[in-house]
Amino acid sequence: MPDRFREERAELERVLNDPEISRSQSLVRFLSFICNKYFEGQTEDIREYTIAVEALGRKESSFDSHIDPIVRVTARSLRKKLWKIYSNEGRSHPLQIVLPLGHYVPQFVRPNTPGAHMAPPDEATLDEDDAAATEDGARAGAQSKTRAGFFADHRRLLFQIALGLLVVPAVFLAGYYLGQTRSRLPQPDTGSLSWGDPVWSDEFNGIAQQPPDPSKWTYDVGYQAGGEKPEVEIYCAPKGAPRDCDPHRPNAFQDGAGHLVLRAQRNPDGAWTSARITTRGLKEFQYGRIEARLKLPVGTGLWPAFWMLGANFQTAGWPTSGSVSIVENVSNTARSNGLGPSIIRSTLHGPRYSGANGLWHDFKLPNGARVDDGSFHTYGVIWSPGMIQFYMDDPSNVFFVEDSSSLPEGGQWVFDHPFNLVINLALGGDWASDPDSTTPNPSDLLVDYVRVYTIPSVAAPSIQWQPEDVKAGSSVASIVKLQAPRVVGRVHLACATEPAIVECDLGRSVVDFSDTLTQEDSLTLSTTSFTGNGRVTAPPGRYKLTITATTISGDHSQLAAPFEVRGAG
Repeated sequence: MPDRFREERAELERVLNDPEISRSQSLVRFLSFICNKYFEGQTEDIREYTIAVEALGRKESSFDSHIDPIVRVTARSLRKKLWKIYSNEGRSHPLQIVLPLGHYVPQFVRPNTPGAHMAPPDEATLDEDDAAATEDGARAGAQSKTRAGFFADHRRLLFQIALGLLVVPAVFLAGYYLGQTRSRLPQPDTGSLSWGDPVWSDEFNGIAQQPPDPSKWTYDVGYQAGGEKPEVEIYCAPKGAPRDCDPHRPNAFQDGAGHLVLRAQRNPDGAWTSARITTRGLKEFQYGRIEARLKLPVGTGLWPAFWMLGANFQTAGWPTSGSVSIVENVSNTARSNGLGPSIIRSTLHGPRYSGANGLWHDFKLPNGARVDDGSFHTYGVIWSPGMIQFYMDDPSNVFFVEDSSSLPEGGQWVFDHPFNLVINLALGGDWASDPDSTTPNPSDLLVDYVRVYTIPSVAAPSIQWQPEDVKAGSSVASIVKLQAPRVVGRVHLACATEPAIVECDLGRSVVDFSDTLTQEDSLTLSTTSFTGNGRVTAPPGRYKLTITATTISGDHSQLAAPFEVRGAG
């Protein structure tokens, strides 16, 4: 195998193991297929039809790219995921995989190569129908062009030239007019978001050895259930603690210097005790900006975490209740697939995506920082309807965004209800592995503060969409335009149709207005869906499309527009 292919295969393996890709079997199959064909020198087989049949499981006898956009939709999603990977942790990869617009043959490029280009989401949501038509249509046309087709092509060319002669002056005049009037348009507010004071907090300014405020925190005690390999710690409380806990050696206390200490310590008999505090039964939260300033301990078997657990946990159980790991860390050892002191993990757990299959993202702290820095670090979420954003040190430093469109098949978004806060220092378990003789004893998780902010009202952007008719049995792509009244951060987008037999798909479910007031998204309407009973085609008639834009404060705008499904004839 040439050295070039060895390096490229290594990059493919890295990308396939990235959670952005590995959580979707269709993305894994798509990317594996096109790359293996590339490695084998069979790029002529990388076509829409072969991808659909050999990679995505469509039936050879019935697949029709004109009515089933599965390849184009998957390619659009893959481009978006690749861009996301290489914009974050993948920036340090020696190679990057690029799926160019217009065809499906992958490219492996070095980040510093002149002209190397990784398309951002905006560019990657261009009309994939045209791209696919360029690829397969050009190949078919070269094989079957007739004299009649030759003249038809020239008539089309003449029509395009004539149309251009009319359009170019119009565009010039329109541009001139807009240029003359732009300075007279009112300028939108671009001021930054003002969070105000916390609506709930604990600054831990008590005297030394004082337990955390009992009006804000309670304790989970005893052993906690784990996975195949249970955790080994015993959680203790100041009163009513298990017999292995020593009230003279508390596991949760304030240090008198403005910090809460959660201490893991080993008893003379070898048992490890620790602490897990929660707001359960005292305070529930739903939406807001929630953060804690922490110094996490580092050592074999240690598993510190700041997280949220659905308040309905005791009735619904986990993962139905949902949980949000705002930050957690595990040391990287030979026995654990850990992170090390410079990487944190943030995760959503819910039905069909829990445990090791949760929606997780690893973030490397910048500039050589560590979780056990003496200066502490702030870890938080901006939690809003249908969307959760994870940040570090500053709410503008968002490194991970998940929303209801990210769920695996059969998954449910379970984060639009009340949750409790939890801070704990676990030991052992499936991920962290057991502590050993090198584990610091005691080990301390220090909490400087925990704060909760209400999200101020943020006006939603206006939505524009030109209704598009679609032929029964086919799909059509169009553009959605959004205009924000001010810089509003990220906005969650959703679409729905009535009757729902016509499917709608947005290129991006989250658009970012952090530094712009205008955005565009792509929208695909498909009249063909696939169920357990086979292909279903929407009948001709009038339908309604609804597009909803929801800001982080829950304010939303909505566009409802009719469209027509025409007969296939």
